[in-house]
Amino acid sequence: MNSELTAVNMAIQVIGATCSLGEAVIDKLLMMDIDVIAKEEIHLSRNADLLDYSTADLLSEGSGFSISFDDSDADIVIGKDLIIHDLLPSRADKWLAPELISWAKGEGTAGPPRYWLSVTDAANAIAHILKAEVKLDNVHMCGRREWASEDSKSEFDMLWQRTNQGISGNFTAEVLFGHAISGMEAKPIADEVNQRPDLDPLHQLLLGLTGDGWRPLMPLRTALMTLIAGLQGFRGI
Repeated sequence: MNSELTAVNMAIQVIGATCSLGEAVIDKLLMMDIDVIAKEEIHLSRNADLLDYSTADLLSEGSGFSISFDDSDADIVIGKDLIIHDLLPSRADKWLAPELISWAKGEGTAGPPRYWLSVTDAANAIAHILKAEVKLDNVHMCGRREWASEDSKSEFDMLWQRTNQGISGNFTAEVLFGHAISGMEAKPIADEVNQRPDLDPLHQLLLGLTGDGWRPLMPLRTALMTLIAGLQGFRGI
């Protein structure tokens, strides 16, 4: 049997991967040595070094178990079969919460409480689900911890100022030192302002696939720093 055809049959098809989450899912699949079908040429240039040393292929055509990020028909449709809340992307795209743009502009706009989730944690989980070719039905994904808007803003403002001072080289002591993570005091689950989406179906699924369940690992500050790096060149900020 032709080896190229074999690779196509075993590949995961990723449709409409023009957002940071779609890109992160493709990256993770390739790192797991899983062949990927995606028509956007940008994925080839982004993953050129990885593909040089990987056994995985990135193909522009073919068929396989599929996921879509643009509402196209697929085995898993993001926003329908898998509903993702409060994602922290790596740049300004459709996943970016509106209050984050306001904060980057120095505005004090408040947002709702959030269960922030890094794009890396989301992509890792999605890649494992795709590898197992598991179809989903109204499964929700978000972070496990509630962040009040004022605590999220405090963390963002500190990291935004630190980044801007790093660019200029003019650091101030108040930005560099003495910043405990905001909102870390314990509070009863009953005190949560928002009702967190039900994460048990996702946890049970991943428990069976990986043995770890749903355990987001990326700290908020790290996820925010990744986003801020992507926002620095965004026009309007």
